[in-house]
Order: sequence, then C-alpha cells, then structure tokens
Amino acid sequence: MGKVSLFVDGGYFFKQGSHAALGEKLGRHELLFDAKQFISEVSEWLSATYPGDELLRTYWYDGARQGVPTLEQLEIAALSFVKLRLGRLNASGQQKGVDTLIVRDLMVLSQERSIHRAIVLSGDEDLREGVVYAQDRGVRVAVVGIEVHGHRSQSAELVRDSDESLVLPAGLLSHSLKRRPSQVVVLPPPSGPVGTDQPTLLSHAGKCIAEALGVATEYLAQATGPEIAALLERYPEVPRELDALMLSRGARSAGVYPLSQVERRAMRAAFWNTIKPPQAGE
Repeated sequence: MGKVSLFVDGGYFFKQGSHAALGEKLGRHELLFDAKQFISEVSEWLSATYPGDELLRTYWYDGARQGVPTLEQLEIAALSFVKLRLGRLNASGQQKGVDTLIVRDLMVLSQERSIHRAIVLSGDEDLREGVVYAQDRGVRVAVVGIEVHGHRSQSAELVRDSDESLVLPAGLLSHSLKRRPSQVVVLPPPSGPVGTDQPTLLSHAGKCIAEALGVATEYLAQATGPEIAALLERYPEVPRELDALMLSRGARSAGVYPLSQVERRAMRAAFWNTIKPPQAGE
C-alpha cells in the first residue's frame, strides 16, 4: 500500500468550481463552501480510484491578506489530515506565492519518500517544475481538472507533463459549493433628478454593492479587534487601500469605468453598513 497526497489550489477550485456547479464564476464572498463535505467525498473518490493507496493528507493552498486566514480558511485547517498553506492576496485580490508553496511541498514530500503518488487539483503551468521533480524521484503525478462545457482551464503543458489527467466528479462540487444568499441593502437616494439612465445606474450599483459587501465581510473575517476599532475611528472615511480594492472590484463586476458618484456612494454606504450596522434611532 502506497501513500498519496492531494494538493488543492484554492483559487482554481473556487473559480472553476463555481462555474461548473453554479453556472458562473463567482467571487469567494458569493459562495458557501462545505469543506468537511468536500474533503470527505474527495477522499472517498481517491480511495475508489486508487484502491491500493492510503491518503496521507490533503494540502489546501489559498491566498490571504497580510497572511491572516479567514474564518473559512481556519475551518479548513481544523479538518483532520488537512494542512492549510497560505500565500498572499494583492490589492486586486490575486493570490501570490501559492504556486511556490505547492512546488515546495511536491519537492519535499517526494525527496523524503513520504508519498508515492501526488494528486494535483490545479491548472497552473508554473507547477510543472514540481511535477517533474517529483516524477524524477519515483512519484506518480495525476493532474485533476474541473470541467465546464468540456473545458478544464488547465495548462496543456502541465497536463502533458503529468502521468495522468483526471476530471473531478461534478457531484463533489454540487454537494459542497452553494451560492450565498444575497443581502438586501437600501441604496442611498440619488443626488440629482431621475433620468432615463437611472435603471442602468441602479443595476450597476447593485453589482457594485455586492463587491462592497464582499470586501467588508472579508475584512471582518481577517481583522483583529484593535484593527476594527481603529477602522471605526475613521468612520465615515473608508481607508484608501480598502476603498481602492472595493472600487476596483465594483468597476470590474459592473463593467463600468469610471464609476458614477451614485455607485461610489452606494458602495461606501454598503461597506459601512456591514462594518458598523446602524443602531436603533440612528
């Protein structure tokens, strides 16, 4: 019986997984993820695929602002035989350093003869170095993709260099990934007269508000008590870094640049309504 480890690129999983399970690529804040359900079912799938192997552990890779894990990431880390590895998120929400962590673990585990098989759930070409290194030391490497309309969004070179190319069963995604219920936020009144463009503005504002709620929710999940207290002291000003991130996401989601004052006001109001919910009488 040989040892096998699963390496999951969280960025790829959520982006491609939401598209496969829910029909569109959703932001992390728009998703509910049952990590325990997924890890349990993917472990059963691997046991059926490789009946002679024993799962050593699952390595979960993700990005975090300033390296501080979110509540969701902490829940993943608390699962049995799961190791959380965190890279960084930049101001645009892109993860950095995750590929390096995956390559590092592939190299160490193969060098130490800790595993004889690696299962890599990702699509990034930058992982090829780790795949080839592990293979040179006798480890069999399978690359797993998430298929949407016959396409897996994987590097052809990564797939070609692997020993096997597998597709993650769709049921594993639909059981563990759900759309988060939308929150209702009251838009601030328009500053000028309502014209023929007002329905379009409100539609754009709705998309922007969803992004503002996501930024605020992510911040609350990662920030310490003193950091939140310091933020509240700046009310109603949104700190420049958070404001830039929020507006960037909103513009990208709504497909509008630059954002109108209505959309900017709506986003900042939604942000503060999440950070500092209105009290009775306010």
